[in-house]
Amino acid sequence: MILTRAPLRIPLGGGGTDFPSHYLKHGGFVVGFALDKFVHVVLHKTLDKKIRLKYSLNETVSNPDELKNRVAAEALKWYGVDSHIEVSTFSDVPESSGLGGSSAFCVALVTALRRLLKKNLDKMEIFASAYDIERNRAKQPGGIQDQFFAAHGGAWCLELAKKGCVQDGIDIAGLLPKLYLRYAGSQRTNLDIASRQVEKSTVDEKCQVANLAWIQKLGKDVATAIVCRDYNKVGEVFNTHWDFKKKRDPKIVVNGLDKRLSSLLTETGCTGGKLIGLGGGGYFLLYSPSPIKANKFKDLIPVGIDYVGSTVVYEN
Repeated sequence: MILTRAPLRIPLGGGGTDFPSHYLKHGGFVVGFALDKFVHVVLHKTLDKKIRLKYSLNETVSNPDELKNRVAAEALKWYGVDSHIEVSTFSDVPESSGLGGSSAFCVALVTALRRLLKKNLDKMEIFASAYDIERNRAKQPGGIQDQFFAAHGGAWCLELAKKGCVQDGIDIAGLLPKLYLRYAGSQRTNLDIASRQVEKSTVDEKCQVANLAWIQKLGKDVATAIVCRDYNKVGEVFNTHWDFKKKRDPKIVVNGLDKRLSSLLTETGCTGGKLIGLGGGGYFLLYSPSPIKANKFKDLIPVGIDYVGSTVVYEN
């Protein structure tokens, strides 16, 4: 049995500019970090010839192509594992919560399969494999930051261009105590928002390109503020980022999310906030200039960082 885990992620700025449909033509920039919350995968060899996959569904099939979970199917096919295997997964957060859980699952599964086959656990190779499996083979639309943070851990600035990705570490220790998560109470249940973004970027839709150009600038503003330790500026940029993000797709703001965020900022005294992920639900990321009393707002989650990235937790 092999138990692995990979961290979820939080983009502090620039999220959305990491889609290849955008950054290969216009460049992109993301600053973010790996959250100290995880998706775990258990890989277990079995006696029968079946593939058993346990997540929110239980699947038992005779070959990977029969799996409904296309990420798991393509990962198993990539590594040539087509029988005598059981895969189970569990997460610290709800499914489809906007924290990169699907990619963390893919990275954790890739890590487990590589250990099973006695391959190296090089972070860049895990990232590259997981990205290709999820985005190209399983055809799940999205960017590159999710797999990157899940594989590497830590806090990074990712400068994206046609020639490749340049990553630089960034120190966010002073910012972390000022950040909180709050579950928005609804979940994103499909990838329509991501698919529409890809479609608009592919044809260079004018409003989309302009919006993401602003998002990229705001991401760099966040990185500069962190380096200068002007943390209150980070909170201000969160608000501006949210204003721009809401304009990208009508499905980003549903079920009163905007009003809920405004009320939350007023109640808690936080000065900045935005929704994490594609939109439609998930988690709010909040900035507070001073500590929030845990006994007063028990559903606020203090934010921590994972520096390890994908790893094997247990093997027997």
